[in-house]
Amino acid sequence: MHIEESISAIEACESYDELRTTLQTIIENYGFAAFNFMDTGHPHLDMPFTDGTSGHAWEADYQGNRFVHSDLWVANARRSNMPFSWGSLALPPQLGVRKPGAVKLMEAAADHRWSEGLVIPFHFTDEIGRLYSCLVVLFWKDRLQRFMTTFTLKRHELHVVMIYWMQRAVELKRADFRPRSSTFGGSAVRSATEAAPLSDKEREVVAWAARGKTTSGTADIMGVSEATAETHMRNAMRKLGAENRTHAVAIAIYRGLIDI
Repeated sequence: MHIEESISAIEACESYDELRTTLQTIIENYGFAAFNFMDTGHPHLDMPFTDGTSGHAWEADYQGNRFVHSDLWVANARRSNMPFSWGSLALPPQLGVRKPGAVKLMEAAADHRWSEGLVIPFHFTDEIGRLYSCLVVLFWKDRLQRFMTTFTLKRHELHVVMIYWMQRAVELKRADFRPRSSTFGGSAVRSATEAAPLSDKEREVVAWAARGKTTSGTADIMGVSEATAETHMRNAMRKLGAENRTHAVAIAIYRGLIDI
């Protein structure tokens, strides 16, 4: 299947289920065994939204071990726009008895017979300028030499195909998309957005905290006393169910209550 045929097949999909099946067919033609989409825009979550064809066993292992917090490839995808392979990132050294989380992740991948992976990051804005980050990982089970050949010759082609796939996925999910949640959303995300909204002042102090301002600095900017700024922050933390200022910032960004 040529790139033009792949893009045409993607654009012809009328449902997300059809789009998922189409992508699986496309990546198999390149030698990949499965794919997974992951919303990477909310780093505080233990279980970010995922979807794909890697199978329940792998997804349960990944989520059950909270690998997202030690996944070097997710961290790199958050700050990269270019496709990269698992093997392109060096694993951290084991300095003591305890293995680094990234090492455990790769051992788990080997247990599931994933020998390599191609990670394709996406960063885009919606119609009103909100930023979203996600990735698609393509899983490889064949010989590593063949993967390196595919990676060298086809990664840019696959990048273009995945840009079209992501755009079509967003279009097909738009009816279910809940603004200021996650890229695709889900029941867990929807329930998290039902909390009482913050007041303008509460939102403002949290927004300044997200930008690294202290209570004193925030008070100066807002033209209020430190005690007033601290009261707004305490009220925001209470409404958000946050344990501290950092937690409040993370929740507010996740729920789309502030922009940074």
